[in-house]
Amino acid sequence: MREPKPASARSPARLLADERGLTIAELLVGAAIAMVVLGVGFGTVAVQGRSAAMQTGLADAQNTGRGAGEILLQDLRMAGFGMLGVDPEDAVPPIEFGVLGGETTLTLRGAFTNTQTTLKVGAPKNATSVVVNPPPAGTAFVAGELVLVDSGLSSEIKTITGVSTVGGDLTINLDSPLQHQYPVGPNVIQLEEVVYTWENDLLLRNGQVVADAATTFDLDFVAQDATVADEPGENLRSVVLDLVAEHPSPLPDTPTPDSHVTTEVNVRNLTFRFDLS
Repeated sequence: MREPKPASARSPARLLADERGLTIAELLVGAAIAMVVLGVGFGTVAVQGRSAAMQTGLADAQNTGRGAGEILLQDLRMAGFGMLGVDPEDAVPPIEFGVLGGETTLTLRGAFTNTQTTLKVGAPKNATSVVVNPPPAGTAFVAGELVLVDSGLSSEIKTITGVSTVGGDLTINLDSPLQHQYPVGPNVIQLEEVVYTWENDLLLRNGQVVADAATTFDLDFVAQDATVADEPGENLRSVVLDLVAEHPSPLPDTPTPDSHVTTEVNVRNLTFRFDLS
């Protein structure tokens, strides 16, 4: 029997005739299967990507809502701090709230920076400046802020027009003359204003954005007798905050991620206020 010739000895024409390829039908079936696999894979990736974006948006909305809510709660707790000696006739309440022309405004007053000291030199009636001891390190009296001079028997609020240091003495200039005479030692406390404004889903604190997609900003004021009002009364006990913050860039055809913050804060510095009149 003759042995078959090795492949190297076979003719090129015979080698070409022995090679087999894929038919058009087989190619079409393979392409169809590949398209199905790619479609399933793309759908899975799209769903996962949308889910990840939704979770990221929800986390951003929660951070915005919680951050803005926490800042506001801290300011509410500080409202009225250092204002025990404020005479009601001065018409400088620790909390003011109002809605006008679609804009909601919340004004809080108090010694937020804890800038306070005592009179170093007695101040006569009608004086337009007071000389005080330097305040604690890290604090400073600032022009434009309010200042409370309080001896325990008399008190009044003025606006600071300037601050200067001469010969080691700190002088605070006032916008109007003092109505009373004060000896050495009465408290001198700087009172700052923190103003929140909400309009067109934008919540600002002293002009700085704290929530750029706040769709709801609502406050209710609870009195000592537990009655709830839309505005703060004379015997305010607590404030109920309702804040909704959304993600500013939602995905199409996807529910907008949002964070709903509802809480009640006790205005602790207003609980023991007394009337000097």
